[in-house]
Amino acid sequence: MQKRMSEWFFLKDEFSSFIVDAQKHAQHLCGVEDRKLRDDLALSLRECAYSQRGHHAIIWGNAGRGKTHLAHHLVVTAVDNQAILPIYVDCPPFPSAKAPLHMFFGALLKSIPWKTVKDFVGKYRAKAENDSTLEKRVQDVLQADTNIYDAMVEGLGMGKESSIRSTLGWLGGEPGGKVNAAHEAPEQFTDEGQLARNIGALGEMLLIAEGKNLIFLVDEAERFQTIASGERYWIWLSAIRELFRRPAVGLILFIIARNRDDIPNILWEDEISSVIGGNNIHESANFAQPSAESFLKDLLDTVVKRSPAPTELQKIVQEKGESLETYPFTKSAFEEFIAHHSIGTLTNIPRAIIGSLEHCARRAMTLDKKLIDHDVLRRVIEGV
Repeated sequence: MQKRMSEWFFLKDEFSSFIVDAQKHAQHLCGVEDRKLRDDLALSLRECAYSQRGHHAIIWGNAGRGKTHLAHHLVVTAVDNQAILPIYVDCPPFPSAKAPLHMFFGALLKSIPWKTVKDFVGKYRAKAENDSTLEKRVQDVLQADTNIYDAMVEGLGMGKESSIRSTLGWLGGEPGGKVNAAHEAPEQFTDEGQLARNIGALGEMLLIAEGKNLIFLVDEAERFQTIASGERYWIWLSAIRELFRRPAVGLILFIIARNRDDIPNILWEDEISSVIGGNNIHESANFAQPSAESFLKDLLDTVVKRSPAPTELQKIVQEKGESLETYPFTKSAFEEFIAHHSIGTLTNIPRAIIGSLEHCARRAMTLDKKLIDHDVLRRVIEGV
């Protein structure tokens, strides 16, 4: 019979291995450092929402540090949040500053699930029918003639996926997305200020409809590093500056960076960095030993059936004189594993810890061992 890791190491039903997927397992968050960062961000988001304003922040750290997982976690844990609508955005790659603005602005808007847009735009239209001042609020954000507003509301209010997604793309500057040719709105938006105002208007609709601020969680935002020079740099700067000035909308940027100097230069420009604020630039630091231990313990608690532990699992650790606390490691192997993953930028990050744990588990199975001991750990670390 084929061995299966889930059965060999008594894993919970949602796991087939020790690998934690950023999206599939987003409800879980391991380690005291990441939980503290999550709590700090959640507090800032809540406090900004008191005044119906979006929060801005930068989260930076090495690749594999868990920023993508944190972004997805913030989305799934905000389901019952009455103050914000967080949207995960995979930042597109920009070949250079010559890249068209719609690559980013279109990606932002089209990341919002179309059914979510259908719901809150429907609520907005119902409220606006009874209060004309609400329409004026959105039109004032657009700062344009009513043709843009009318085309926007009609395209998003049709209730069909194709029309909603096309209209979102159109609002983000993509060509050919205007749904109704009868409206004299532009066929394509190219003005950087109008693109930002379009997003601000959508955020205002959400605020009116549900009392929530629209928050974009932009992953892989280090891709802005390619927007570094030339005439188009200033157009991009103007576009991003205007986006950060939309009060109903917030942006949290997740950036791969070895240090603060690796954060894209465009985000250090005064008109952007001053909006973000120095206190809202957070390092997702590599693990020192206590943090690595906290992460690994939480990971094992998340993945392994511990409470209550299966009878067979209890028997395995009792016969070996070990503890459930460090299972599937022996106590001494657990301590050595932590020590190994508390040094060096390539080993003291979640991705490396999870990958090494997975490798150790596979090797233990190959050797027909029910525990990861020193012998297994040595073979994996030394590549034997």
